[in-house]
Amino acid sequence: MIVATVVAPSLAGSAFTRPAAAFLRTRLLSPGDALPGSASRPASGCRVARGGGGARRPQISFAAGGGAVGDAFVIEGTTNVKFSRELMVPGSTEPLIVLGTGYRDKFFVKVYAAAFYVDYSIGVDTEQWRKKVGIEAFDASTVFDSIFKAPVVKCLSITLVRDVDGKTFVKALDDVIARQIKKPTAEEESSLSTFRNIFLGRNLKQGTSIYLTWSEPSVMLVSISTNQDASQVDAEIKSASVNYALYDGFFGSSPVSPTLRSSTAQLLEALLTK
Repeated sequence: MIVATVVAPSLAGSAFTRPAAAFLRTRLLSPGDALPGSASRPASGCRVARGGGGARRPQISFAAGGGAVGDAFVIEGTTNVKFSRELMVPGSTEPLIVLGTGYRDKFFVKVYAAAFYVDYSIGVDTEQWRKKVGIEAFDASTVFDSIFKAPVVKCLSITLVRDVDGKTFVKALDDVIARQIKKPTAEEESSLSTFRNIFLGRNLKQGTSIYLTWSEPSVMLVSISTNQDASQVDAEIKSASVNYALYDGFFGSSPVSPTLRSSTAQLLEALLTK
């Protein structure tokens, strides 16, 4: 028997208030039953996440800024980019789970969609997860800061919705980092140079995915993929200050994608205060 957690259609993609359970209809599906939203796909074909020893991991509901697609994806509603609910990344032995999606535009032109993923343990035992990241009371800015500093793997997944040359993409990232680092030290400049060189000379086509995985505060793994595969590591940035500057650009007080920060903060609040 398979447990399916279903986002109520009228609420898919909307902001929600805690508790998260208020947004869900949960029922048991037996093999052969059709999954919600599909007239033909049987429950036996559902991908069920399992932990060590074959034990089923707890199901988690995600608003994630967009409606559900089957049981494996969520959609960023403005760009219609599809993101996996779970993501395997280098540096993590368990899949990460999507907590929010959003998009970035420049001069009213959509440039990319983004999704934020964190360690799956947030949905297994939220009390232990709060202790791990050092959260006592919910405040979005404090929580995002704590998540960056905590020993949990997190990943920002970016999917381009238009062609962008590498130089333009680097300039956009430089602008984000410059908010925190105005006069780079020699170590920071070395890390920034490594980061820039990954993209310079590349033509980043529509559909290209870029993964920024913080395996720890001082280590960020960068992956560039044309097929949504985050397993290849194209560069490793070993500078806590550079890594934080980029992270803060997305989850600080002036994010480059307010929609991503907002949808992630809403679900974090629902999970961590339930």
